[in-house]
Amino acid sequence: MIAICILVLSVAALIEFAVSQWRSMWLTVASQPLSDCLVTATGISPDAITADHFEFLLHSNEQLCPSAKQGNRWLKEVKVYYRAVRALNALCEKSIPGLSSWAKNELVSCSKFVAAVLDQRLNDNLAYAPEAASN
Repeated sequence: MIAICILVLSVAALIEFAVSQWRSMWLTVASQPLSDCLVTATGISPDAITADHFEFLLHSNEQLCPSAKQGNRWLKEVKVYYRAVRALNALCEKSIPGLSSWAKNELVSCSKFVAAVLDQRLNDNLAYAPEAASN
């Protein structure tokens, strides 16, 4: 019985560590400074990104950079996370304001992550354009 408890606690700790590691990786990307390419392509200033911009930025990412080979490592996972946190926020918005505040911050971070991915892909495309033109 003690061995099973130790196993369950170990697996739970491992899962918690994995989620924390994953979250810290995409939050690092989300905190990167954004270039003027993003403003030009979307009309959204980096300082004005909100949770409501997530779907627009995601759609812009798919439209402006459709290459499947260039897909970001964490974009699908962040999309799932965004939807889960948005649902949690809808459930607790009126009843648990502290959790709702945390959820809103997480939603903004998700939007900033998509903006950073889009900005990186736009800059990569701009860097690749002169090489393609010279060939």
